[in-house]
Amino acid sequence: MGLSIGIMVILFLSSEQQVHRNNAFTRRYPPHPIQKVYALDLGFNSYYIAGFETDALFLANHTAPRHLLQIDLASQDTAHIKIDFQGKNLPYRSLKIALFPPYFFVMDGSAPYVLKGTTKDWVAKPWIEDAGYFMKGIPIDSNVIFLSTIDSRDQMTALGLLKKTDQTALELYPDVLTPQIDGVFDVDGTIMFDPGSNTLGYSYFYRNEFLVLSPNLDSINTLKSIDTVTVAQIQLATDSRTQASQMKAPPLTVNKTATLFQNLALINSPRLGRNEPSHMLMEASIIDVYNWQKDLYAFSFYLYDEGSKVKEFRLYKHWLVALMGSTVAVYRLDPKFFSIPINPTDNPKEKTTGQ
Repeated sequence: MGLSIGIMVILFLSSEQQVHRNNAFTRRYPPHPIQKVYALDLGFNSYYIAGFETDALFLANHTAPRHLLQIDLASQDTAHIKIDFQGKNLPYRSLKIALFPPYFFVMDGSAPYVLKGTTKDWVAKPWIEDAGYFMKGIPIDSNVIFLSTIDSRDQMTALGLLKKTDQTALELYPDVLTPQIDGVFDVDGTIMFDPGSNTLGYSYFYRNEFLVLSPNLDSINTLKSIDTVTVAQIQLATDSRTQASQMKAPPLTVNKTATLFQNLALINSPRLGRNEPSHMLMEASIIDVYNWQKDLYAFSFYLYDEGSKVKEFRLYKHWLVALMGSTVAVYRLDPKFFSIPINPTDNPKEKTTGQ
């Protein structure tokens, strides 16, 4: 019995090692492409990044949808903002606040509706209602939202644009995502927008692909990450009562989260490459950097845990901001690696520490 238990433990650890390691690729870790400046304890793990304006970071809160926390990235000064919702009482189940300065948007794709206001007075007014359900959305213009949704024609995930000019229009582009298994779970991923390059992006969760798109979704560049998982490794089951599909087992995640910054795509990978020590997955999150214009892998770096793993991160000007549980960590980008101008007069109050 003891021998059987021992064999099972060895097999389990071996399978876990295979899930988190892929010896088919090798990463490059240059010295100090980022430098940690400071970390702030937010007190709650329900914050998410709503956007940036000037040199300020704005964090919204899932459990307090009318509340924003403003953080001056240079001075670390904070301010609390209360958003006023105008119009009739609208139910909300999954509110998301996002900035496109000088505007901000309050979105609930499960209702569905979108409110809009300006950062001058933080009053959200009805803007679009009942235009169509969506799962994720990002404003990419003062009158356009980039989104992912379920296409009612085939019940598969599609990318689209929600526009409002003279009239409201939801435009779907079902051919952008490439289904492999069911067209819903297997194509799930992260939607991205970089205002600096006016570029959209989409990173698949379960395969080594990410897309770089034009604002009209009419120019598609499909790129590969250094991981070698080309087909989503997911297992699906059908609920006998509702006939709905659901995950039968935890999937193999290849690209956990991602962001775009000028000509770069940065992807948080939960998988080790060749010769990487296993303990690093317990201590840090791995960020792989790609030059999407040249279609090449550039380098990687670690974001060390601040009590928790990275749940989302963004780059803005010469800053990298990462949310880790109830902590927001701020880093300074080295322009040698990120090709950005540094303003020498914009220095944080705290001394920079290497990481």
